Amino acid sequence: MPELPINVTAPSASGHVVIRALVKPSRLSQCRTDFGFPDSRFNEVALPLSNQKHSPIPQVPSEGAQLIREKLIKPVFIDGAWILPFIQGGKGVGATNGKNAGAWAAENTGGTISGTGATFSYNENGRPNSYPYTGRTRQERHEELVAWSIEGGILQTAMAHKASGGKGRIRMNFLKMAGGVMRIMRGVLAGTRLPGGGNMIHAVTMGAGLPTEEDARVCAGEGVYIDPIISNVIALKVLLKRAFKEWRNRYSDLIGAVVYEDPWLAGGHNGITSREDPDRPEDPYERVKALRRIMNENGMEDVAIIMAGGVWYLRDWESWLDNPEIGPIAFQFGTRDLLTQENPVTDEWKLLLLSMNEGDTTLNKFSPTGFYSSAYKNDMMRELYQRSARQVPFTRKPDENMTELVERRGVPNKGYYVTPEHKVKIDGWIAEGFNMPLRTPDNTLIFVTHDKAREIQ
Repeated sequence: MPELPINVTAPSASGHVVIRALVKPSRLSQCRTDFGFPDSRFNEVALPLSNQKHSPIPQVPSEGAQLIREKLIKPVFIDGAWILPFIQGGKGVGATNGKNAGAWAAENTGGTISGTGATFSYNENGRPNSYPYTGRTRQERHEELVAWSIEGGILQTAMAHKASGGKGRIRMNFLKMAGGVMRIMRGVLAGTRLPGGGNMIHAVTMGAGLPTEEDARVCAGEGVYIDPIISNVIALKVLLKRAFKEWRNRYSDLIGAVVYEDPWLAGGHNGITSREDPDRPEDPYERVKALRRIMNENGMEDVAIIMAGGVWYLRDWESWLDNPEIGPIAFQFGTRDLLTQENPVTDEWKLLLLSMNEGDTTLNKFSPTGFYSSAYKNDMMRELYQRSARQVPFTRKPDENMTELVERRGVPNKGYYVTPEHKVKIDGWIAEGFNMPLRTPDNTLIFVTHDKAREIQ
């Protein structure tokens, strides 16, 4: 596939980003129809990226745009420095790197490196090298994963530090539920210390789980801020009373910013609680206002909140700026960042993002972390939905409800017991070729084909 150089400018006050790309004439024509009027000299497209690509682009009066621009160029104190109120979303495995994060920081904003599966070396063509596993057992390979992840995290941080030119902030995002994450974080932070004191990494964020007291102590010991990612007031209260209790009355010494990741608007893992309905989105303004109230009550009036999720048109957030109910505020961009030249995701993914429509993502609960997550509905996601539809609870011994015995290849001699209603469904699935039951950690059985069972196992 030919290279697709893409460059995305910083979001403008009108809420657009300008994408510069080498695109085919047919694609350019489509862009003209869908997004605006490209400049023929640069193949520029003013792209709203709103997932409603056929809707008209609302216009902002010039005086209104100027007012928003003036507010947005006011720096916000985040992670120990005054920076512009724009933050790069950290994302998951390999979706951001040092080159990418350093480019953000060089614009005096916050760049965020993905600390999970960080690239540790490149080949002669500049392509990332895969981790060279040699271990024979799962434990041996896990130890290799930890070692390569530490080396990769240090390399990517050094790249970001150099690219930043001493501007902005460098942050690193870890997946809390990933195996060995504490060891990886310790190793990376130890390896990125600066000779004169301080660290090349200014702050740590954690997705797919809340930071612990140990996480906080490690970061504090390295002189690095921790920016908790939370989705509701309850999560922040828990952190302040438990994990961060040692810093009571001086939380701002530890917390460089609080990332509010909206459970219904943000991509990746989402912190929807049992008290919330995944199908009934709530107003982010009211949730952030409540969050600010709790922060103010705990002496965090000057700690910024980073709004993450659904930030497309900046003009939609104008009422949040210079608003005492919200306080110091910055905005996180995750999806838009994927389209930049510096971002390491493939050109195929970048083109896919440009072609996506509303409804092409889904809020699901397939992540092994147990959290809800938002993902693109590709073939794998469709298969997971289909597989989930062939799932039933079971017991090892019969009881008043689980009375029907399931005896199949791959099932222990004593079998599994299910309800009569589920036994009827199981017989139908078996007749269709889904004859291999696989146990899940939730004490359920999922029925798949023999070939799929071999692939999974």
